[in-house]
This record gives sequence, structure tokens and C-alpha cells, in this order.
Amino acid sequence: MSFATDGALAGARIAVTGANRGIGRALADAFASAGARLVLHAREPAAAAAVADALGAKAPGRAIAVAGDLRDPELGARLADAALGAFGGLDALVLNAGQLGPMQPLADTDFAAFRAVMEVNVDAQARLFVATLPLLRESRGKVIWEGRGSGRVIWMTSGLGHFALPGYGVYCVSKHAVEGLAKLAHADHGGDGIVSVAVAPGMVRTEMLTAATRGDVPDSAVDVEVAGARFVRLLAGLGPDDGGKILDLTNF
Repeated sequence: MSFATDGALAGARIAVTGANRGIGRALADAFASAGARLVLHAREPAAAAAVADALGAKAPGRAIAVAGDLRDPELGARLADAALGAFGGLDALVLNAGQLGPMQPLADTDFAAFRAVMEVNVDAQARLFVATLPLLRESRGKVIWEGRGSGRVIWMTSGLGHFALPGYGVYCVSKHAVEGLAKLAHADHGGDGIVSVAVAPGMVRTEMLTAATRGDVPDSAVDVEVAGARFVRLLAGLGPDDGGKILDLTNF
């Protein structure tokens, strides 16, 4: 990955959850290549440090690590404090991390397992948004979105957030809820300049897609690097009129 870029996100301060693998790692690489300054989250300290160190070696001073379980109610405050301390604020939050959970009908799902997935994929996402909202509000008129509102929030959804398929159980339920959160964040805070969208990345070659398709990954699936480049274009172009929308990444 080259760091000679067109600077599409030059100077932007972006937090990415689940940045150590899959789409999250591709986002870290692509955003860094586009000139962003990054707060990179992973559950394990070693994993978070590894990706921040790898990017920092190529772009000194532009990547820091924050580790923690998404279920930790203090994680959002630590992300916000890290962004404030390292970069003076936060311009975008990308809520990438989540889990697939049991691949079975709801009638066969243990409700402790159901609750565990909802806590990670829904509750934790809402807490992270609320914790970073004060910083996102303060980004108004700064960096690359000058004159186009304040902070951006990307909630990661799926086609299964729009429709249902047999056997996708709690993951499907959680992504419907995530789309509701994205719309509610716009309804509550669009007037403050916050641009909140849910993004369905489509079929991207990751471990999660392999698990979700039980190894039958479609030929149409794209590599994570392609998804990363599309996310750069999407994030750089987001404006106030996009708030509350459910976006399909394949259009970017």
C-alpha cells in the first residue's frame, strides 16, 4: 500500500472500530493512504498496537491504538479521549466492528446468545456514538467538510438490514436495528450538522463472509482493498443531504 495519495481525506481525524482485520483493516489502510489521522480500535491490545504501528511506520504520527471489548461501557470515552489527546478532536466515527453470531433460525437460538450479539452489534454501537458525539459536533466547519456540516458517522449494515433470509437469525435482527440507529442519529442530531448514514458494503472477501456463506463465497465478492477505496470516496463525499440514508457501497 502506497502512501502517495490524492489526499481525499487529508487531515481528517477518523476512529475505526475493528481495525485489525477484514474490512476494518482495509479501511485503516485506505484512510491512511488518503491522508487521514486515525484512532484504530481492536479488542486485544496487541492487535490494536500492531495495526497502528504498521501504519505509523509509513505515516508517522497519524495512527494511534485503542484496545477494548465493545461491551465495555468505558470504551467510547477512551476512544474520545484518545482522539482529543492525539489529534485535538474527531471528525468521523466508523462503527465497523461486530459479530455474526449463531447462524440458525430464531426458534433454535438460545436467548443468552441472542442477547450477546445484540449487545455487541447494537448496544455497543449506540454507546460509542453517544460517547463521541461531543467531539463530532465540534468538527463543524473544519478539515475536509468545511461548510458541509460537522462530524460524520458510518454505521455498518448489510443487505440483511433491509430484508431477511432464513437462518440468519440474530445477525439479521441486529442489522435492522443498526439501520434504525443511523436514522435516529440523523433525526436527533442532523440539525447539529451531524451526518449519520448506514452503509452496506456488499459482498467483500472476509472471514465473516466465508462463515456467513458457509464457505460458498460468490464469485462477485470483491477484495477488501476494493471496499477500502470505495469507503474513501464515500466518506469524502458525504454531505448534509445524505443524513439518515442507507447507502450501498457498490455505488461508490
